[in-house]
Amino acid sequence: MLVALTATAETPTPPVAGDHWSFQPVRNVAPPQVDDALSAHPIDRFVRARQKADGLNPVGLADRRALIRRASYDLTGLPPTPEQVKAFLQDERPNAFAEMIDQFLASPRYGERWGRHWLDLARYADTAGENSDYPIPQAYLYRDYVIDSFNADKPYDLFLHEQIAGDILGRMGKPEDYAERVIATGFLAQAKRFGTRDLEDMHLIIEDTLDTIGKVTMGLVMRCARCHDHKYDPTTMKDYYALYGFFQSTSYPYPGGESDRVQKYFAPLVHPDVLARQDKDYFAGKQPEIERLKAELKAAKPKGDKAAKAVQAKIDAIHNAAPGRRVPVAYAVHEGKATDAHVQKLGNPRSKGDLVKRAVPSFLDDNAHLNIPEGASGRLQFAKWLTDPENPLTARVMVNRIWQHHFGKPIVATPSDFGIQGAKPTHPELLDWLAKRFIESGWSVKTMHRLILSSKTWQLASGHDAANEAKDSANAHYWKFDRRRLDAESIRDSMLLMGGNLDLGRPGAHPFPPADKWRFSAHRQFKAVYPSNHRSVYLMVQRLHPHPFISVFNGPDTSATTAMRDQSTVPQQALFMSNSKQVEEQATGFAKELANTESDSMERVRRAYWRAFSREPNERELQRAATFLSRYADLAKADGVAEQQRDSEAWAALARTMLTSNEFVFVD
Repeated sequence: MLVALTATAETPTPPVAGDHWSFQPVRNVAPPQVDDALSAHPIDRFVRARQKADGLNPVGLADRRALIRRASYDLTGLPPTPEQVKAFLQDERPNAFAEMIDQFLASPRYGERWGRHWLDLARYADTAGENSDYPIPQAYLYRDYVIDSFNADKPYDLFLHEQIAGDILGRMGKPEDYAERVIATGFLAQAKRFGTRDLEDMHLIIEDTLDTIGKVTMGLVMRCARCHDHKYDPTTMKDYYALYGFFQSTSYPYPGGESDRVQKYFAPLVHPDVLARQDKDYFAGKQPEIERLKAELKAAKPKGDKAAKAVQAKIDAIHNAAPGRRVPVAYAVHEGKATDAHVQKLGNPRSKGDLVKRAVPSFLDDNAHLNIPEGASGRLQFAKWLTDPENPLTARVMVNRIWQHHFGKPIVATPSDFGIQGAKPTHPELLDWLAKRFIESGWSVKTMHRLILSSKTWQLASGHDAANEAKDSANAHYWKFDRRRLDAESIRDSMLLMGGNLDLGRPGAHPFPPADKWRFSAHRQFKAVYPSNHRSVYLMVQRLHPHPFISVFNGPDTSATTAMRDQSTVPQQALFMSNSKQVEEQATGFAKELANTESDSMERVRRAYWRAFSREPNERELQRAATFLSRYADLAKADGVAEQQRDSEAWAALARTMLTSNEFVFVD
């Protein structure tokens, strides 16, 4: 039965769940029939039908140079090589574009790009976020799991199952898959920590978990229902604490903190059956020695005696050397004591109300019977309900996010809020059509990339049209492709690539100080920036102290799930581009590569344009570059700079001008 809220004097009566578009079943709609040269593709038919109704005419298609650069940044976060661009420009085969897309999707760089999008949602960080922001050396395992999952095109339903219940799936599967599935639950373990003590304010940790899962997977804002029935959505306190029970029945890791600096409750990465067998074999071999030491201990003087302590230390050393004490661990969750949760009156965990059976939100599925096994948390059953094809939210939310990262804006402008206060979809039929195709594809994200990028809507040019602008200034109907600035990671990675300094290897763990040196407190928080030439997705990021570069260029808030990054233009960005040593180093490296590759000055400029802008410079640009180099050298000569140094500095200055130009940091 669908649940409605009771109206109050302060809030209007919200629609019942049955009236709201996102709570309805995903419709199996057919693309409209549109007689148009740009409407052969199903996506284009949905978009073109709306354009025709509003008297809009799309601009022409982008040229092939713009398409490959756009596709390369969309799918890998890096520019294409000059060789890739030239080959694509010369390839006249009908399937050239599709093959180019497949090449980008097959690149390891793809997972690094799209894994970063997910890490924004998962509020990933390498520190805990409590008062002293303790480091978590094992956190990177989850980051790498996400990257590997996107590279492997892991079905999205399995991807969610593993992140919510991977420890349970791991016990049920092959021992060789156990570690990966346990690591996946880092999605839950990444919940922000509070206070200074061992898992202090557990209700807030679970609140952060529910807030993240609700927004990321279902587009539901759950947090409001912790203290009272949601004022707009049909989510009640009973619904909230029905979900709360899944995670109250879960054991979270403790990363350490000011009052207790030791990591606790981390998840072993060896299957329990294998671990038990290893321990059994180990202790069977050690049993004679243990019995001998116990007899020696019994015959020794009082326990406080020095000799007795030495014997006990030997016994302890044998136990501490057991396989179960030496296995690698992950910042992940595992099953706790299964229990239903009490309603917390006004959100106060010390004021308990009615006991609520673990269940899914009743307004979405009043008849769901999860059949939770005795003693289990129910997380696996909840995860499978999330990806049931009858669930109206999960597929819609994810295809909306995929669309968002290809067009710079989602179909639903509030991608983590599909509730009654959220935005309505600009193209509801298209959203449902995409959701159906997503499920039918086996929840393949790469299939959705191919589908969207093969549309003429995505392939439109970014040119201006005054008539369209007058009718649709926000380009809500996609009559052109919106020009977009690169995100922080793509700017940094592209500069490193141009400078010849980008390390495409995987760095692994961060160089945190040894755990026995941790003395961090609320007044002396952990704070570090580790230099790196690896891709930006691998940078160490903190919750309380944003990375200086990533934050300047609108990086995510690592303390909360980030659905859409800000797009601000502030003086600090221009100052960084003008004065940063990092930019200077990459410009110098770029200039050296050009000098080592081309001896002729104009050929060197041509190579610079191909590398930075993926195109040939025109005659005016060649002349401007020559004039710039000549004037710079003259000024350097007047300052007494040596001739060889004058030349290198002039080319470095030209390189810096290109790396900080709009054409370099924007994608058409």
